[in-house]
Amino acid sequence: MTQAQSVLSGIKVIEISTFVFGPGCAAIMSDFGADVIKVESPGIGDPLRHAHKSPPFMPLEFPYIWQQDNRNKRSIVLDLKSDDGLEILKKLVREADVLITNFPPKVLESLKIRYEDLAAENDRLVYAQITGYGENGEDANTPGFDGNAYWARTGLMDIVRTADSEPTLPALAMGDHPSAMTLYAAVMTGLFQREKTGRGARVYSSLMANGLWAGASNLSGVLAGTPPAKRMRPSAPGNALVNHYQTKDERWISLIVLQEDKNWPKFVEAIERPELADDPRFSETKNRHKNGRELAPILREVFAARDCAEWRQRLRAHSVTFSVVATFEDVIDDPQALLNDMLIDVEGHEWGRGQQVNSPFWVQGTPKVPAKLGPELGANTREVLKGLGYDAADIDQLAAGGVVELAG
Repeated sequence: MTQAQSVLSGIKVIEISTFVFGPGCAAIMSDFGADVIKVESPGIGDPLRHAHKSPPFMPLEFPYIWQQDNRNKRSIVLDLKSDDGLEILKKLVREADVLITNFPPKVLESLKIRYEDLAAENDRLVYAQITGYGENGEDANTPGFDGNAYWARTGLMDIVRTADSEPTLPALAMGDHPSAMTLYAAVMTGLFQREKTGRGARVYSSLMANGLWAGASNLSGVLAGTPPAKRMRPSAPGNALVNHYQTKDERWISLIVLQEDKNWPKFVEAIERPELADDPRFSETKNRHKNGRELAPILREVFAARDCAEWRQRLRAHSVTFSVVATFEDVIDDPQALLNDMLIDVEGHEWGRGQQVNSPFWVQGTPKVPAKLGPELGANTREVLKGLGYDAADIDQLAAGGVVELAG
């Protein structure tokens, strides 16, 4: 039996994008069979190729963070400031379904590669544009990484900390990856619209918009007129059952016990403190919330008396909603991650386990393509140009003039 073809086979994507937001979207498309051509600048290409050796990145000779979002792609090095380079891009666009870029609006205008410039070459093109802070206003051309545009500017950095702690940086590209998924949704919506109208469109998103969406449950309250949420104080929480507690072996348990009328009896049984069920301070939900500052110290002592493994067993046995606060070292061995294909083997990857994180959704009946390492800078320049009709002499002349770069 032949394997079903992946759903995006035959879709051509031009990626003029750096770092994670845009490349992450294109990586998802490549997982489902799209042909992604990554257009990189002469010299260093995508700067993220070289960022992995310096803080705040975890140092390693292998460019793991670049590879995560550039698997399965082809790389062409192209000087878009040159007339010949622009003409090559236009030829690529004429055959493309999607173009993804994170260049600021002023740069797109100066290079003459805005949507309106390229739609003239291909009116079926879905042009995906991303920014840090949106397309309008004084920050439209301000560079924005997820640590500032997604995390700091949107209030997430302020609210996701305890009352007594300083703001902290997010995990690497923590805002970029969900934003990449948003852009993927926008691109696929644009392609669906094209099926109805026959014409492409510009679709767009920003890190700031995605950060606001991530914080929408809090922000919707502020928009409705509530006072802003207070930062948590784990030692004296408003709700001791939505809190975290340290175990005897210095691990942490995160509790989120909702529907308390049903779950409070199960919880006190799990922790072997039945007297709490009859304590007037805690017997009813409204009293538990009122006296959360008194309940939390009791639970801190309770959880500190047993190791994490024992708590995991006891809480599961009583259907209490919880999670161990995992480390990344824990996660790569988590049976749920392994059994559900959340981590994938990558062809050509010989570092560590040779794996990457899989894109986080699946479509029944349409397999993802086997993952392979992303290309060296300019690895496919000659191949792509030949596909556009350039012969060997033309390609050598373009390389000699600095319009393109050839790998090796």
